[in-house]
Amino acid sequence: MDLWEAFRQSDKNRTRTEQMYDDAFALCNSPALQNETLAPAERTAVENGLPCDRLPEGTGPFGTAATNPIPVNGSFGEWMYLSRLRILATGSKVFFHKWKTDGVVDAFEVINRSGTLRTVLYFSPRHPYASRYCPEGYILEREAVFPRGITTYSSCFPRGLYKEIKKEARRRLGIEVAEEESKYIEAEIKQ
Repeated sequence: MDLWEAFRQSDKNRTRTEQMYDDAFALCNSPALQNETLAPAERTAVENGLPCDRLPEGTGPFGTAATNPIPVNGSFGEWMYLSRLRILATGSKVFFHKWKTDGVVDAFEVINRSGTLRTVLYFSPRHPYASRYCPEGYILEREAVFPRGITTYSSCFPRGLYKEIKKEARRRLGIEVAEEESKYIEAEIKQ
């Protein structure tokens, strides 16, 4: 029995819905479980990657320079890292979508609910776990609870983000969950 099967063993006193949410919460907060869900090629690259919180060869500001990306465990690690990120000054949650991939670095457009922050963060997705550090001006929550963005590109970001988050959650977690605040992002799309 692998780790995922052991994880799925349910307590008979719990409802199916309660167990699904508990399973999803555990998956969101366990790099080992996350890595098991990755496609074979991505999983191999992640598991054979350098375990680190910062890339030894990184130059420039951590996370905000493509030359110093945040190490994470694949696309699942990107999704959960960003879903735990908050703005240090206000404690505001951030919302995101994948803006582009350049070689082995993924760039995510990040926005807060009011639209006063709109920036790009860079990730190196071939590591066995996500960094415990965050870019200057941000903090990380201890646990991920609800996803706040998507790991694909959205041409109308942030419009329709809530529905897109629920689709990705359904695919990755088996349940449709999303950060409720993502329904109310007031930012205008730059034309």
